[in-house]
Amino acid sequence: MQLMDKTTTSIVADLKLGNEEALRTLYNQYNGLLVAFAKYTIRNPLLAEDFVQDAFCSLWENRFKLNADQPIQGYLYKLVHSRCVDYLRKTNSKNKYNLQTELKLKELALTQAPFEDVIVSGICAEETHTIIQKTIQALPEQTREIFQLSRYEQLKNLEIAERMGVSVKTVEYHVGKALQEFRKALKDFL
Repeated sequence: MQLMDKTTTSIVADLKLGNEEALRTLYNQYNGLLVAFAKYTIRNPLLAEDFVQDAFCSLWENRFKLNADQPIQGYLYKLVHSRCVDYLRKTNSKNKYNLQTELKLKELALTQAPFEDVIVSGICAEETHTIIQKTIQALPEQTREIFQLSRYEQLKNLEIAERMGVSVKTVEYHVGKALQEFRKALKDFL
């Protein structure tokens, strides 16, 4: 029987025994989803890939502690999640006045437990991504544009206000409104 045909439980059991092919199998299975999750969280593709690599290194180094009956996907997401949060906290401490980082940390705090529940219950990250994309598309035009400038282009509220010719308070309102819509859309996961 080839390793690719084994169940996740037996793959984790093989990993605990030091089987590098088991690690490769898990890497091939989860790398894409983990990188997408990290990119969404920190908005830095290179660091996202580094964090996922680091998570797999940690998995290998701590393989003896694994429980083959526990979901490996949730464990991997927790490893990546903790690296993303650490990075955002360090970024925030270097730049205390970076409102965007503060908002992202608050957003992660709100979604951490529900997201772990999503993983444990077997709902794929791709489904969450689809809900997020639909929610973004359903936002009013100005709210969507401000949210995308904030999250995708990582502009500060002042920069967005200047670019769009609105006040900083207006930007804050629209970012808050967008986050409120995400909470509604993801209410089944909260």
